[in-house]
Amino acid sequence: MTVVANSGEKDPNAPYDIYRDSPLRYMGYANEVGEAFAAFVGETGVVASYGVAALYVFADTFDKGKKAYEGEADEDQKVKRGAIVTLDTLTWQLLASVFWPGSFIRVMVNTTTVALSLAHLDGIEVNGFDVSKAIPTIVGLGTIPFIVKPIDGTIDTAMEMSVTKALNGKIEGVQDAGVALATISACLVVPPTLFSVAAAIKAIGA
Repeated sequence: MTVVANSGEKDPNAPYDIYRDSPLRYMGYANEVGEAFAAFVGETGVVASYGVAALYVFADTFDKGKKAYEGEADEDQKVKRGAIVTLDTLTWQLLASVFWPGSFIRVMVNTTTVALSLAHLDGIEVNGFDVSKAIPTIVGLGTIPFIVKPIDGTIDTAMEMSVTKALNGKIEGVQDAGVALATISACLVVPPTLFSVAAAIKAIGA
């Protein structure tokens, strides 16, 4: 039984997926939008945006796990199949829809904010509107279309080399296990590393 991680590549023969084929998919990008609007909504707003994205992630995970369970013909394999698809979907979604994109956006927003500050362009207002806050937001939002597919593709490959492979019992030998462990470890390290970089960048302009 092989379960492939939820990737950005759409099977033309697959049934309509409300979590991927409808505007509901954009809920997965709520935290990226929150990061982009950080200057306006503050830390509380950013955290709330992650909550919205998390709701989408868990809804998609539950839906796919439930369908996998119900779609398994072998009664003895129902729970196993449902669990595999659930874990696979949850891992992919958390990495590709929440942690990786959010950390990239925060770096871009903080970098732009500090650059404006160092160039003494912060605090510029036009008719009472703070332009210096709007610029990082625009940069953050503008970054989203350019990072979605690269991140999805990277996580697809990483999942196939690690989590999906392990869940399906395809790990063969110590070397294979080492590659899988190193791959998923690298995936988990990227977001906190980028958040730390973003914090360091922000401190420069403080």
